[in-house]
Amino acid sequence: MKSTYKIIIGVIAGLLLVGVAHLNGFFPSSRDTHPPCDQLPTVAEATAALAGHQDLAEEIKALGDGIEVEVGKPCPNDQDRGLIMVSYGSKSERDAIADLLSRREGLGAPVHLVKR
Repeated sequence: MKSTYKIIIGVIAGLLLVGVAHLNGFFPSSRDTHPPCDQLPTVAEATAALAGHQDLAEEIKALGDGIEVEVGKPCPNDQDRGLIMVSYGSKSERDAIADLLSRREGLGAPVHLVKR
């Protein structure tokens, strides 16, 4: 077999392996997304929702040092749209936050997890 064919087959096999590894979660992709900007509440609505759920916000903050819960503006073209942004520092903190939120009713507005 010519060396050119061996190289082509090797490249294809390598790409297939990388693709399978990515699909199986070996290479993390961004799982923390938020709804489209036109579907987000206003900043005032997100602020009111967070104020009404301060107990849960405090529980989230208590899950790790430096975890922050605040109203964020993720849409550069529409600064009146907001959501509740939870920033964390490690995978274990993210997992603990996601677990807590899955067991509760939520914060009254979309929550966006952001790694600092």
